[in-house]
Amino acid sequence: MRTAAHQPIMILGTGSHCGKTTIVAGLCRYFADKGLRVAPFKSQNMALNSFVTDSGQELARSIAVQAQGARQTPRVEMNPILLKPKSDTLCQLIIDGQPVRDVTAQTNFLDAQLRAEKLVAIDRSIATLRLNFDLIIAEGAGSCAEPNLAEVDLVNLTVAKRLGARVFVLGDIDVGGVFAQFAGTHEILARTDPQGLRRLEGFVINKFRGDPELLAPGIAFHDAGCPVPICSVLPMLPNLSLEEEDRASFPARPHAPLKIAIPYLPRIANTSDFDLLAQSDDVEIRLVRSGDEFGQPAAVIIPGTKNTIDDLAVLRTSGMAERIKAMAAHTPVFGICGGFQMLGRELNDPHQVESDSAVTEGLNLLDIDFTFEVKKTVARRTYKPTSFNPYRAAGAVSGYEIHCGHAATPAERPLYTRDDQDAKPGEGAPSHVDGAAHPDKPIFGSFIHDLFRNPAFCQAFLNDLRIRHGLPTRERPLDPPEQIADRNLDRVAEMIREHWGPALSMAVNNGR
Repeated sequence: MRTAAHQPIMILGTGSHCGKTTIVAGLCRYFADKGLRVAPFKSQNMALNSFVTDSGQELARSIAVQAQGARQTPRVEMNPILLKPKSDTLCQLIIDGQPVRDVTAQTNFLDAQLRAEKLVAIDRSIATLRLNFDLIIAEGAGSCAEPNLAEVDLVNLTVAKRLGARVFVLGDIDVGGVFAQFAGTHEILARTDPQGLRRLEGFVINKFRGDPELLAPGIAFHDAGCPVPICSVLPMLPNLSLEEEDRASFPARPHAPLKIAIPYLPRIANTSDFDLLAQSDDVEIRLVRSGDEFGQPAAVIIPGTKNTIDDLAVLRTSGMAERIKAMAAHTPVFGICGGFQMLGRELNDPHQVESDSAVTEGLNLLDIDFTFEVKKTVARRTYKPTSFNPYRAAGAVSGYEIHCGHAATPAERPLYTRDDQDAKPGEGAPSHVDGAAHPDKPIFGSFIHDLFRNPAFCQAFLNDLRIRHGLPTRERPLDPPEQIADRNLDRVAEMIREHWGPALSMAVNNGR
């Protein structure tokens, strides 16, 4: 245990998707490579892509990527508050890695008692990170200059002041208007939080491409009219492959022989499950929103979701359910977590965990029923394949579970088993089997997130598709996702070293 020796750095943004998550991950790698023990930090995250720690706690998956950048094991203090949207007005509130209750948007922003509860968790996490790390690198959320949220902020300048952080604001030049973004941000902060504005040391232009000389007049214009300078210009990194915080994108490969269709549902969760599939150059992942968009895919994967019942209704009204059922006799259909539950016969909700309906009919593609329980399963485990598993040659897999729905009775043809000692704190149902396989058709389901991120399993699944389509199998194993992420984190760190590093290193050293 040690006390932090360096003043924290905080990266805020002029808006969403300007690259805060990626830059913080790169900064973590940059300073970790200098020998510092670094911790990423985001006080509050709203995301459906989540991660389970070894101790059975839930945090935003983007924080896990940043922890990898820092070469640290993810821990819940790095993201003490997580909000998982269940509808447009309702979120599941998770504090210190454990679900607390559902909250409305109004309660989340305006309830004074809840705000105090959150601040206690934030301060406790900051104190723990200070004791265990040399440097904290924090990330804000959305725009740091929202006048309607200034009084209720819990993730931007409010946190910067609690950290005593040096603050930099990132702007996305790729969407245009970056100088207006900076000017507007400075003007609004001057009016809403002049104390917080004093922490701002510089603006950073992100995702620049082109001739830097053409940018010089704009920088001179900014610096002449704004007391906070533009301190760095970071280039666009082509073909960067790092998980995105709250949206899914996969490489477009129109000529790839294997098309895998994934229904893009309103509450889709953990789309990172499919990143490794998308790394293969003969695969194109297609996110579809209606039955007409499926075409003739090599396989269909129904993803996880934060609201299984509502998204099942969307699957039906969009025509996707009918299309999937028509293809299922010959086209492999695989359901993950909520997608697995949709494949069953009945979804029972006696406690109204997900809906007002006591019973909802599933797609009836697997002979299994599910029941939603109030207690949530959050567990990281290893699993061994059964004789019913067509991919059993790939061996044991690792992954994690996050779900409230459980099999009412174990499947007659499960895909995996686990030993008692594999259970982790925070788990719910006691069943020692996972998943189900149809006896005659290529229809499968599993609760295991990260299943397709196991290289051997992913390769076995793809080779099965290749055989079905008369293509040669591939024997060279896929690179583990962690190795792919490390290569990309090194690229971001090198970019930071070249374009921003000396000034940053000086700032950190001055803050000792």
